[in-house]
Order: sequence, then C-alpha cells, then structure tokens
Amino acid sequence: MKIGLVQFKPELFQVKENVEKGIKLIENEDAELFVFPELAFTGYTFNTKNEVEWVSEDITGFSIKSFRDFAFSKNTNVVFGFVEKKENKFYNSSILIKPDGKYRIYRKTHLFYEEKLFFERGNTGFWVEDINGVKIGLAICFDWFFPESFRTLALKGAQVIAHSANLVMPYCQEANKIRSLENRVFIVTSNRWGEEVNVLNSNNFTGMSQITNPKGEVIIRFSKKGDKVKVVDINPDEALNKNINKYNHIFEDRIEKFYK
Repeated sequence: MKIGLVQFKPELFQVKENVEKGIKLIENEDAELFVFPELAFTGYTFNTKNEVEWVSEDITGFSIKSFRDFAFSKNTNVVFGFVEKKENKFYNSSILIKPDGKYRIYRKTHLFYEEKLFFERGNTGFWVEDINGVKIGLAICFDWFFPESFRTLALKGAQVIAHSANLVMPYCQEANKIRSLENRVFIVTSNRWGEEVNVLNSNNFTGMSQITNPKGEVIIRFSKKGDKVKVVDINPDEALNKNINKYNHIFEDRIEKFYK
C-alpha cells in the first residue's frame, strides 16, 4: 500500500484557503491513502465556542465536499481532522473519504486539555474499515496516550492506524514506536507544525510526522518544521503476523481475567 504522509500547517480559521493549499500539496502525488493532521484546515487554538462553531461543518461542508471530489478524481482515499457539528454539538472528528464518495467518521475519544471546553467526548468508538483489502483504523492525537486505543484497533484487525494529530507534548513520536511494536501495526502519525497564536492562547506544535512499522521502527520521520508530503510504500501483511516466536502470540497469550 502506498501511503501519503502529510505534515501541514493551516492558518487559523482560514478553511477555504487551507483546503486549497492542502489539495495543492498532494495533487501530484500517487498514493492509495493520504493522511492529514487533526483539525487540518481550521486551526486548533480556540478561545470561544463561537469560534468553534464558525469553522464547524457537517458532511455537506466545504472541506469534506472538496476532498470527496479530490478522492473521486484521483481514485484515492483521504483522512483528515475537522470540526464536526452534529445536532448543535461539536466534535473533534476525523473522516475517512473513499473514491466512491462513501465516508466514515471517527470522533475523538480522549479529549486533551482545553478541548474539553469546546468539544463533546467522542461517541463513535474505535472502528476499522477496509481499503483495497487492507484494514485501516482511525485515531486522533491524545488517543495515543491511552494504550487501550491502539490495542482496541489492533484487536479489531487494523493493520494501519491513521493517526491525525496536533501534538504539543514531546512524547508521542517515541512512544508510538512502542505502540506499533506491542500491537504489531503500522501507525501513520500526521502532525502539524509551527506556532499558532489566538489572542488569549498559543500553541507550539512538534511536527516530526512519522510512520512506524510492526517492528517498532521509524521508517520515515519529517523534521520539526515545514509543510511536507512523502509517499511511502509499506507491506500491510507484516501487520498480520502477531507472533513473537513459535511459542508466543501477542493476542493469544493475553490473559484477560487478570487485566480487570
């Protein structure tokens, strides 16, 4: 599978311009799956719920319509984070868009810091979707901090986890080597970069978007700064082998009655 790892810095609130910039970044690349960051085209540093509502959208919104058109025209799949509005509630969500226009939405399970002031806790649960015979799961940023997140996706059969992020803590890139190893999965962490300032608040994002493989190795990692895209060819079948040796299988050896 050819995966397009995207590192991207949006301008706060400038959705249309950010979407156009994002599409331009990948339009000449050939991949089966492109992964963009969390809240990829809205920015992240909100001060009020009014700001959140201003950039929110449902399935008919500009960013989703634009990438549905792109996915169809390029016969590809795209994952990106967006502010979802549903029945007057707001979610930090990620969407998987397929070439036929079908889509599936994941709502962030573990909200980080002031996200709790603006977003509802995600209620979709973790799920896995088939793309060209490969099982793909979605997660968002702080979900990585909870081992149960990626373990749940792996138990559901995920070979590749599309991990859209706006990382501000310095731990995730190293920690995801372990998350990949302990679950024998590929993790595609698409992160944003740079500083974002909004009157009362500011955030510094760590960049260093990366892909880790089932051996716990970093097979590509970007620098801390810069909009970047790189298509990486992986073998998803590597994530089907859950054996450490001929006697140990990472799932069959679990003793769940002792984990309560």
